[in-house]
Amino acid sequence: MKGGRWPLVLLAAALAAGSAGCGSKDSSSGSKGDEKGTRELKVAVMLETQGDQTEIDVWNDIAKSYMESHPGTSIKLQTQFFPGVEQHRTWVTTQLIGGTAPDVLMTRYIWDQEDLKKNLLVDLTPYYKKETAYSGGKTWESTFPKAVLAQLVGDNGTYASVPTYINSVRIVYNKDLFARAGIKEIPKTWNEFLDAQAKLAAIHVTPFAFPNTKPGDYNYSWTTRILTEELIAGMYDTLDVNKSGFVEVNEYVRAVDQGLIDIEKSPFRDVFPLIKDWSRYWQKGYNGLDFDSSTDLFLRGDAAMVMRTSGQSKVIYESKARQFEVGAFPLPYLTKQNNPSASGKLMEIGGVPAGNLAIPKSIAPEKLDAAVDFLAYVSSPKIQGLFGDKLFRTPAVQNAELPERLKGFSFVGEQMKLNIYAGEVDKNVTEMNQKLGQLYLEGSKSLDEYLGELKKLMVEGARQKMKENNWSKDNNYGIH
Repeated sequence: MKGGRWPLVLLAAALAAGSAGCGSKDSSSGSKGDEKGTRELKVAVMLETQGDQTEIDVWNDIAKSYMESHPGTSIKLQTQFFPGVEQHRTWVTTQLIGGTAPDVLMTRYIWDQEDLKKNLLVDLTPYYKKETAYSGGKTWESTFPKAVLAQLVGDNGTYASVPTYINSVRIVYNKDLFARAGIKEIPKTWNEFLDAQAKLAAIHVTPFAFPNTKPGDYNYSWTTRILTEELIAGMYDTLDVNKSGFVEVNEYVRAVDQGLIDIEKSPFRDVFPLIKDWSRYWQKGYNGLDFDSSTDLFLRGDAAMVMRTSGQSKVIYESKARQFEVGAFPLPYLTKQNNPSASGKLMEIGGVPAGNLAIPKSIAPEKLDAAVDFLAYVSSPKIQGLFGDKLFRTPAVQNAELPERLKGFSFVGEQMKLNIYAGEVDKNVTEMNQKLGQLYLEGSKSLDEYLGELKKLMVEGARQKMKENNWSKDNNYGIH
């Protein structure tokens, strides 16, 4: 098993001086412990960066504080690192199917509903609907922003995991190189963004390190989603049938099935030539540049900008190799000068849930309450503040304080409502969008070929969801 043995973080705290708090206020806490009066939870978390001692220390502190306040429970913590999304997925799948998963494991929100439907994870929906010991008299569900919940909830209104933080995407830039190039103001519009990069290229600096070897390099997915949203914002009223403020999965399926979302037509197709035009300012060989290598280019001062989440920026802000000041700003927005459909507004990719914790269905029944309570504890304002302060991660709950150094990652635009190429909508489309996009950018596929293949996959995915959920035009695709 990747990550080694299960190291004991600390010896169990005092023997059963009381039972651990339960995940919901009115659920039973009468779990049976072992003969010593304690119950042991195995918890596996994935590190953002290999060997990051700060992150390991934070998780050790969380385990320690939990055991001190819950003397009936001991925590065995496993920290591990996966070099790619695919390796992490393989590990999660193997553990769940083999029945060897820890009592709490870190997954991703793009996989959790799939595993829940396979009866491999505990359905957390009943717990979300109740008050926890840390929710301040509110339901657990109400402590999360609606934008986060919209990405977590499954086709049938279920929750399968709990995020430990959220990702907001920003351009992280080298202030010294910007000054050398004569860039006096942070670009806000797309044309200003391109002009700034032309100035950087003129001083023989690579304007942007854009990793694009695989879907797990993220940059391509983020870019297509943000820019698409800016061109289709005028369609929100048509797409958001139940007026919830977000285009939910069944509303997306309806739109694909009825041809309202057709990526072969404008304005959907118009995004991709804009990205291809921008790619002239990327590092040469960007389809062979991975995420870590793009970080190295930036830290050496060989590239002026990278695209990162707050958590991913930690290694940049803390690097001893960095010899320049950095700042962060949102991906600049499109205007009517770029496309007549442009809303002319900054759209935020929107608090993508990350570091999600889930409970395998194979968990011993006597451990379930303690496992749910641990998830609630990690999403408490106290622990969320710790993630922000120590790990540069934007809190997943609404009432946790955002550290000063993360202010540049605060949401300042309008919330995206569709998230068309996001993993929680259709992970196959997410992955193939990047892979086909590689071929389009390098010129081996035409735009028509690219979008034709991607649309076929999108339609197939929508039909599969209709079949799985018994949705149809006649029952309004399950929209209430």
